[in-house]
Amino acid sequence: MRYLSRFILLTMGFALIAAGLMMWRAVGFSFDGIWFFDNDYRPHALHLLVLGLAMVPPALWEIFLLEQQQHHDR
Repeated sequence: MRYLSRFILLTMGFALIAAGLMMWRAVGFSFDGIWFFDNDYRPHALHLLVLGLAMVPPALWEIFLLEQQQHHDR
């Protein structure tokens, strides 16, 4: 149960990366509208991609820490 939230965050990170890449491909890998005020305050595909990339390392780190703590307690 301790791992569930970390794996959910990891899964969400990879899902956001995949969605961001697919959406960015759909707009032809364009940087038009990357700023919120330039795009009627709608998120650009890169925003999802960056959010997903930012979520993966901390989630993996937490999983590694829990695993190390579990082996150390034995």
